[in-house]
Amino acid sequence: MKLVIKILVIFAIIILGIILFKNSPPIIDKNQIKTVSLIDYSSKFNYQQTANDCGPYNTAAVVRALKKEEINSQTFAEEIGWRLPNKYTLPWGLEKQLKDNDIGIEVPNLKSLSEQEKIFFLQQQLSQKKPVIILGEIEDFEHYMTIFGFDSAKDEFYVYDSLEKTENDGNGDLPGNKTFDSKELLDFWRDGGMFEIYRWYAIVSSFNSI
Repeated sequence: MKLVIKILVIFAIIILGIILFKNSPPIIDKNQIKTVSLIDYSSKFNYQQTANDCGPYNTAAVVRALKKEEINSQTFAEEIGWRLPNKYTLPWGLEKQLKDNDIGIEVPNLKSLSEQEKIFFLQQQLSQKKPVIILGEIEDFEHYMTIFGFDSAKDEFYVYDSLEKTENDGNGDLPGNKTFDSKELLDFWRDGGMFEIYRWYAIVSSFNSI
């Protein structure tokens, strides 16, 4: 009974947060979009997650990339909050963990943008060297991945997928371990969230070293 109550409380908090907190859609400025933008992220850091730990493994990757520090992904997995009983991490857990590690975040409302505008949005953020964590779905499971770069001429996005084995790096010298075209990325991203909650969810991250 206690477990059921805990789950109901968590979902009530999520729904209340959505009702009370509605971000405005971002402004797309194509003048800020480069043809190619790559965030430096060594392939040796493409760590494979432990079970249901995609959330903290992605926050660790972002902190590692922005702060250039040797971050232990498993430590992040042990420390992150806002977990469901099955160890799924709610988006608030990722947001808090990034903030706790001095990473600035933005969580834009992207639902009203067209799919092409969503692609432009990602390219605009990555052009400013801001990695983007997105929530999608793989084989009926919710999953976080981080986008570390793109090449618009090739229609490619360079992504870290923590489900991949560490030695499986399909990107070579490019950041991340997987390459998606726009359609593949949108197909993954579109299915994220539950019952319209956290659909088209993205965390844009930045670090001010001053």
